[in-house]
Amino acid sequence: MGISEDLWQQEAINLSLGARSLVVAPGQGARIVSLSLDGEQMLTQPQTHPANYGSTFWDAPQSAWDWPPRAALDSLPYRSCRDGRGQALLGPVDAESGLQCYKRFAVDAERGCFVIEYRLRNSGTSSCRTAPWELTRVPGGLSFFPVSAAAGLPESALAPTLERDGVCWYRFAEGDFKVGRKLFRAGREGWLAHLLPGGLLLIKSFPEIEAGEQAPGHGSVELWGQDGGIYVELENHGRYQRLAPGESLGYRVCWFIERLPADLDVGPGSVALLEFVRGCLARRTFNPSGPA
Repeated sequence: MGISEDLWQQEAINLSLGARSLVVAPGQGARIVSLSLDGEQMLTQPQTHPANYGSTFWDAPQSAWDWPPRAALDSLPYRSCRDGRGQALLGPVDAESGLQCYKRFAVDAERGCFVIEYRLRNSGTSSCRTAPWELTRVPGGLSFFPVSAAAGLPESALAPTLERDGVCWYRFAEGDFKVGRKLFRAGREGWLAHLLPGGLLLIKSFPEIEAGEQAPGHGSVELWGQDGGIYVELENHGRYQRLAPGESLGYRVCWFIERLPADLDVGPGSVALLEFVRGCLARRTFNPSGPA
């Protein structure tokens, strides 16, 4: 699957669901480094970018830390901790913010998905305001998600290919990314999907938030294209809230990876593609806002 050997310095977590596989590297910030179906890889690998690959988790807003992301959340080693409901990992405390991240990874065979639960704790001595932020890096393809009207979002430098009937579509075009560009939207229905040219489809299901509940300077759903178009980020945000010392917030996400039928219409605006995604989510009833 093209995963760099240095990711295995600490034993990896490998979850399987039939022909589907999800791999987590505890030594790399408990990052998801592989998501595959029948051996075909959905996520970008370190060969694409040595630091920005796979799927990670940050705190929002970005204005609280600028760049680079907090290493305690993003890249430092996590340690295993006891948990009877899945593979659980706890990261170090970030010295500046006092934030600490806990991640749990599990398989839901009945619903046919991987379940990822994040818990962001304020382990510091002062109150803070923060929000959960999951970023998943994938090769270029077709990204799409339902949207609602919302005022006050940042201006998007990346224009959608099509926005119609309450759905935003972006078909990757390398020429759009001489410099990195981002699209900001208020998501609706609590899902974001990405289709690779070969027909491999990722659906991320997450708690829907109301317009205005996202962290300042963000949309509840965002797409980012890296400089040169070497990868695309699928970004979903949870509710921005205050955490007193010792308090934590939970954020649960469900990932489906599917193979589309060869005869399905897959262009921007495809009703059949939307029906396929919504059918997957409806057949496998999942409550992304349930208790973490």
